[in-house]
Formats: sequence, C-alpha cells, structure tokens
Amino acid sequence: MALVDSLPRFLFPTRRRGTRWLREALHELGVTAPLSPSCLEEFVMAAAEAASKSVTANQTYAAALKKQLETRARFVHAWTNTDGELHQPEYEELIPTARRHLLPRSWAIAQTHATFSQKGVKDAVPSRLIVKAHRNSLRQRQKDGTHNLPGQETEAQRMRSAGNAREAR
Repeated sequence: MALVDSLPRFLFPTRRRGTRWLREALHELGVTAPLSPSCLEEFVMAAAEAASKSVTANQTYAAALKKQLETRARFVHAWTNTDGELHQPEYEELIPTARRHLLPRSWAIAQTHATFSQKGVKDAVPSRLIVKAHRNSLRQRQKDGTHNLPGQETEAQRMRSAGNAREAR
C-alpha cells in the first residue's frame, strides 16, 4: 500500500487517482466505448461521495473509493455490452449518468421471419364499387410495329409523300 492510499479523504487526490483507477478498471474489463472526460469525472465524483459514506474503521478511504469505482466500471461494461434492462439496485443511480452522457449501448437485432398472406374473400373489392364499361366504348388499341415510329421515315419516302400531296391539290 502506497503512502497516498493511506491519506484521509480531504488530502486524497480523488479526481486524478480516481480517474486513473476507473480507466484501469474499464481497460481490465475490456470496455472499448469512448467515455468523455466529463462522464469519467461524474462517475469518479459519485464514487467518491459513496466511498465517504461507506468507509469503515478498518478500511481506508482509498480502498472504499477503489471498490466504488470497480462497481461503476462493471456498470459501464454491462451498459455498453447489452441492450437489456439492468435491474441491480446499485446500478439505479448510475443509469441517469449514462443517459445524460449518451453512453453507447449494444443492440441485439431480433430474428425476423416472413409470413405468407393469402387474400381471402374479405380482401376482395366489393361488387358495388366495380364500374363496368360497355363493350362498344372500349376500343382496342392497335399495336404499332417498328415501321410507324417517328424518325423511321427515309428522305425518299418524305419526298414522295410531299409530291403526292401537291398532285392531290
């Protein structure tokens, strides 16, 4: 145990040492999600507050702080690697911090499956909505061949048709 670890709370370098311990704990757990400096600081300061409340007579402030930081590191690991609900009571106070700092969550894509749908009688169009036309009103379109397309007429054919039009006058 280092001399710094035996210091009382008011002399202990909480921010600097706590941030380093939290980063080390996150690295040991394999957390690769980026945490902003303000997020780290908020987790460290919340751990410092909880550590000062949980210090016992045979435990130093540094040991209590380290224990609280490990709890926060486990929370960040669970938060970033699952998309389920975290129901542990010690995580309830940490969830708002994670949401406030937009910590990323892992997404699980649910398996989808296709279903076959067949139209039944109730899907059919009602007969009162069907408009029927008379047979005479429908003209059958004549199918054009490639010989009637615009631009297909040759210069010689145009000259003949122009000459025939003059003779007809």
